[in-house]
Amino acid sequence: MSDTGAGGRGATAGEAPQEPPEEPYLAAAAADRWDVLRYEEADGAVHRVVPAGAGSSVVTTYERRGRSRRRLVLALVPLAAVGLPAAGWLFADAYGLAVGAVVAAITAAIIVRRHVSEDPEDRTDVPEVVDASASAETARSYGLENDDTIADAEAYLAANPDATPDRSPEDALDAAQRRNR
Repeated sequence: MSDTGAGGRGATAGEAPQEPPEEPYLAAAAADRWDVLRYEEADGAVHRVVPAGAGSSVVTTYERRGRSRRRLVLALVPLAAVGLPAAGWLFADAYGLAVGAVVAAITAAIIVRRHVSEDPEDRTDVPEVVDASASAETARSYGLENDDTIADAEAYLAANPDATPDRSPEDALDAAQRRNR
């Protein structure tokens, strides 16, 4: 049975990984610090762990994506307001124009009501940092969906005690983010 972890370099059950997990996770495990995120899903809350200090970046990314989606949907309002009546006029003259205008007004009202009046506190598509810089033991108490992330890093460090990184989790995370740009 193969168990894949943070870096996708799995190890056989009961065996320490041969290659280190991704650097930010290894550094976080060495410092024993993790941010715990809560994601609201249809069947309840799910908790996931990321290296200490990365939780706020994850939340910010989700918030930006949500704003972009709302802007895109709101851009459809003028298109519906002009396009539906114009299409109606082309296909059915004055009667089509009137029907198109009514459909456009209803469509615009639904879009605006749903996306503009949305309370940011009620949104469930953005995770929440529920515990910042928690120890591995504290993070595990949340019943993590990705507990193998911590386990892989700890197993590697236990098997390779000299592999402890010489920099902080924040420095390792910054280096990894620069590499990914």
